[in-house]
Amino acid sequence: MEKALLFFDADNPYWNKDLLNLAGEDAGALKRLFKAGLVERTPLGNYVLTRKGRSVLLDYAAEYGVPLNLPDEYVDENKAVWTTKFQILFDRSFAGRWSLKEYRHNVCMSFYPGLKGKEIWEFSAEGKIRWLYYDNPMVRALLKKYPESGLRARDKNFPDLREVMAWLGEQEFPEGSLYVDLLFLSRYDFPHYASFPPVTNDIWGFLNADRMFCFRSPETTNENLDDFVDLVANVRLFLLYYSHVLLPGYIHFDTENQENLNWIVWVAETDEKAQSILRLLKPLAPSLVCGQLPLHLKILSLENLQNLGNFYETIYDLMFHESLNVASPDGL
Repeated sequence: MEKALLFFDADNPYWNKDLLNLAGEDAGALKRLFKAGLVERTPLGNYVLTRKGRSVLLDYAAEYGVPLNLPDEYVDENKAVWTTKFQILFDRSFAGRWSLKEYRHNVCMSFYPGLKGKEIWEFSAEGKIRWLYYDNPMVRALLKKYPESGLRARDKNFPDLREVMAWLGEQEFPEGSLYVDLLFLSRYDFPHYASFPPVTNDIWGFLNADRMFCFRSPETTNENLDDFVDLVANVRLFLLYYSHVLLPGYIHFDTENQENLNWIVWVAETDEKAQSILRLLKPLAPSLVCGQLPLHLKILSLENLQNLGNFYETIYDLMFHESLNVASPDGL
């Protein structure tokens, strides 16, 4: 069986020659898979599994005990191809020494309450961001019901998820959703932390991991400042919910009281585009991250990652040297 057939999975349903070349694989494998009837070509020029290809993969997984998640048949092709390209370029740019890399593509994460736009924030007279959601009646009710967060929450049991959902239903809170093009979890010194059992409430596996919420940047920047701030607002609300309801006590610090980082990363196509995003957002830097620590806002460029001459040991080295810093709690 062609090795390339194993590249087709739930996170990477579409492949083309350019993607295989970026991954350092034999791009000619696609032609052989096509001739064997295992993949078919889409109108956009990418390759996707046929029914026969899906069947062969399932048989292989059953025979050899290989864990396998078949691609969803209703995936946005452009989004999937972009995310696969970004992961390839991003993953090869650092070794991740002493850590475990985890990637999740095109995820949609729920939170409560799902506030919108000016329920969350507004511009002050000075042109800075004023966060309004702390005074929202629904947020106040949530924090009254689940007040504990941070280290002080560790002395109490985690909220019961069934009771949480029942209470949210009684309150008739709207559900919010955070769409993330690529969610990256970095588990530093993971053999040590493997002894800590998972937490049932921890739906996305954030315990003992640094989290990077990666977003494809909009095509233009000059007229959509609100879109950038709305995205930051959604992440802030999601982390507020996660830190009080799902994983209180372990969002900002791990089980050994080491800091866990939360990154928002915009991924631009070019270096020029990355600089334009930085110019747009930098004046708002302090107000973007205030009150939700630690929250770091960065920008990466696909152009830079593709032309990268130096490959780094850790994710921290990569982000320090190759990302543009919009805002960080320490101001660096």
